[in-house]
Amino acid sequence: MANTQRIGDNSSGNQQIYTHGDVTAPFAEGGSISIGGDNHGIVITSVPTPEEPQHTFDIIKKTRIPTPATLIGVVSSLITIAGFVTGGFSVKQLIDVYKSGGGFHGSSAVPTEYWWLFGSLLAVFVSLIGWSFARFLRRNVLRLPKQWFFRAWAGIKEANGRTYPYSLRLSMRCPKCKNQKLRFQQIPEKWVDFYDGNGTHTKRDVTKWASMAVCPRNEDHSLRVDISGNDFDEALPR
Repeated sequence: MANTQRIGDNSSGNQQIYTHGDVTAPFAEGGSISIGGDNHGIVITSVPTPEEPQHTFDIIKKTRIPTPATLIGVVSSLITIAGFVTGGFSVKQLIDVYKSGGGFHGSSAVPTEYWWLFGSLLAVFVSLIGWSFARFLRRNVLRLPKQWFFRAWAGIKEANGRTYPYSLRLSMRCPKCKNQKLRFQQIPEKWVDFYDGNGTHTKRDVTKWASMAVCPRNEDHSLRVDISGNDFDEALPR
């Protein structure tokens, strides 16, 4: 594509691209253009509202974990099976110990069977976390942390057809407070409050979380992040 070109007449909103000189792109059709760059096609956007148009967030840093989501799921499943098998044998051995009258006494050392049981329970717990993470990655969506200083995570498909975990650092300045950086995190959207007999608030159970880009100066300026409004399930070019 050479000289000055205008692309975007058939696209929604004011999506227009002006170019001067030569531009190389994989394709340019249907009112859109795809240009390879540092983000490799990764786009994070906000949910447009009557008050705010759609915004695109910058990805200032991304880290690819070189382990596909499928492998994480397989390893987690194997660890789960091993944990249950080991735990079953440990429980059987503990029952045999108690039946023989050799139970655990305060003055004696902890029987080996207890450690095997603890290890199997820990293995099952870790593997369930890994399996949950693998399921999340295969959805090809974004997940923001519940504390803004942590990174976001996403399962992004690559050219080989496999989905890999990506750690992302997002950035954008508040559209209404130009000197304030938005904080990307999950915040409570719906919750249930509990009170004691004296009317004192005792606990809050969050029933729904919202992925937001929060303005530290005024929370009313916050933007909802579209966790599925991306192209993570489209293979990234190498």
